Amino acid sequence: MTLHTAVEEYIARKRLMGRRYVNAAVELRAFARMYRGWLITALKQSDVSRFLNCRPTERSTWAHKHGLLKAFFSYWLARQKIDRLPMPNARPAGARVFSPYIFSRSEVATLLRKCPEVQGRKLSQVTPATFQLLLILLYATGMQVNEALSLRVSDLDFKNATMTLSARAGSARTIPITRQLNAHLQRRVHTMRQDEFLIQTKRGSSISIQRIDIHFRRVRAISGIVRNDSNKYQPLLRDLRHTFAVNRICDWYRKKQNVELMLPRMASYLGLRTFPIVEKYLRLAPAHFRRQVRDLAFQ
Repeated sequence: MTLHTAVEEYIARKRLMGRRYVNAAVELRAFARMYRGWLITALKQSDVSRFLNCRPTERSTWAHKHGLLKAFFSYWLARQKIDRLPMPNARPAGARVFSPYIFSRSEVATLLRKCPEVQGRKLSQVTPATFQLLLILLYATGMQVNEALSLRVSDLDFKNATMTLSARAGSARTIPITRQLNAHLQRRVHTMRQDEFLIQTKRGSSISIQRIDIHFRRVRAISGIVRNDSNKYQPLLRDLRHTFAVNRICDWYRKKQNVELMLPRMASYLGLRTFPIVEKYLRLAPAHFRRQVRDLAFQ
């Protein structure tokens, strides 16, 4: 069996299982192109290492590709098409730095204002109003991007001002929304069918995360929003979720609420299974730093 055939059969199997398998398919096909015409049994550890190290990559990206290839070869090992795993040793795990970009209110306003300059073009798949609605949803609720893209009109309960999110693995969860957002959504969907996606293309179809990320990068670029710190990654669409979390913590401090009590509630609201993840937002909230300094001053 050639590597090309093995890759295509593996991708087809993943998609038959209901997975989209888009990004992983791109990586596997790139691997097959590097060794075009090779038999899968001819590959050695040095060949896999050459692919993994053909260009400088972040540790997390390298580890992701390593895991992807290991799963691919393990599949064919189990089916006795190869007699060993031609995998190099994995790199030791490094410390991951949690450093999201926190948008200011003025930056979010700029993004909303600049949407028509990109989405107003004839070739754009998304209308300005639709993209603005996506930004508002992420900024106002902290939901994940895939949750927003999976929302249908039937998931909205205007009477109780709630919405049901079901895109993630596990059971669906229902979250409350503000009166302003509830009213805005009512105006937005009053002519839409119950089975329609809330965020959709001009033709009424769903939008992939990859496509919506491209739209966001264009809007962010013309908005002039860039990172000025040591982090090489520019602000991402999912950073609006982190912005929501930090804004809530700042509001709690401003209103003198019990932050330790509110954090578990926010974890549940955001659909997080691990509470320590929410605690990471504390160091990103300016109010938290001011409190630490004040406490130290009176010790």
